[in-house]
Amino acid sequence: MNISFGKVFIICVATLAGVSCTVAPVHPPQPSAVPIERQEKITKIDQTPLPSKPSPLAEITEIDKPLIQYKPVLTPPPIVALLPTSLLSLRHTSAVPGGVAWITLPKQSATPPKILYQKRQVVVLRHGKKWVALVGVPLNAKVGSHSVIDQETRKRYSFKVKYKKYKTQHVRIKNKRKVNPNRKDLQRIRHEQKQIQAALSSYWQATSNSPLPLMQPVKGRFSSPFGLRRYFNGQRRSPHKGLDIAVPLGTPVVAAAPGKVVRTGHYFFTGKTVFIDHGQSVVTLYGHLNTIVVSPEQIVKTGQIIGTVGKTGRASGPHLHWGVSLNNTMIDPMLVKQ
Repeated sequence: MNISFGKVFIICVATLAGVSCTVAPVHPPQPSAVPIERQEKITKIDQTPLPSKPSPLAEITEIDKPLIQYKPVLTPPPIVALLPTSLLSLRHTSAVPGGVAWITLPKQSATPPKILYQKRQVVVLRHGKKWVALVGVPLNAKVGSHSVIDQETRKRYSFKVKYKKYKTQHVRIKNKRKVNPNRKDLQRIRHEQKQIQAALSSYWQATSNSPLPLMQPVKGRFSSPFGLRRYFNGQRRSPHKGLDIAVPLGTPVVAAAPGKVVRTGHYFFTGKTVFIDHGQSVVTLYGHLNTIVVSPEQIVKTGQIIGTVGKTGRASGPHLHWGVSLNNTMIDPMLVKQ
């Protein structure tokens, strides 16, 4: 009985010893106790999602933001050219073929109206509280009633063209080809006519100053006035569409007004020639030059030398052929000369 109890006691002790030698699992230290309210706050904060990439503008406060000031858009003033007092004489000049028609427009707008004559825009200048249209009348215009039209309102303004008889002139030319061109000459003439027409019909541009009146480009004797019914070697040819000024060879020729050189060239009839655009479809032509000292696209001032007098082209002697075009119409330069 005693032996049995001893065995049982030894077995129990061994079992306990075996248990105590087993390695217990390692657990991380538990956090200290936190009140339930605090745990709820922490849980709420921890669950707030963070932006993947915070915006740089989020850190700028209202005070740090730059103050943006917007300037009002100012409308540029309209381009207005005033009528010079030296042109007032045109008001009492009859409109004739090759002349200038004065048309008073009752419209009192701040901007100049666009007035068309035969689908071409004409010169419009401010005179007092009204506008005045200066219209170049072609040499072949018929006598009678004519009209211009306001492109915006479609209103028409009428004027009358009166008859004018131009004198006749007979000229002797030694070079017979200048009177009766051959086939090759005619091809050249047709090609040059397109270039000359393009130069005279330059794109219409508004001007802040009146393109008229014009300075006489060279001082000398008026040898052939505008509009002459001309006969070369006894053969009738086109009327004279310019003013000839006889001066010695090599005399400097100056620009009649500020403008841009639109073309230069050496042509069959007018020889070495310069075309200057003065704005509002006013173009001047300088023909029969001996030399040209300007080039296309060059800006020139009033009185600036553009070349020298010559006798190139169809000319019987040294002189300047001065032409003036209004709305692509050759008119008498004497009407708009200073």
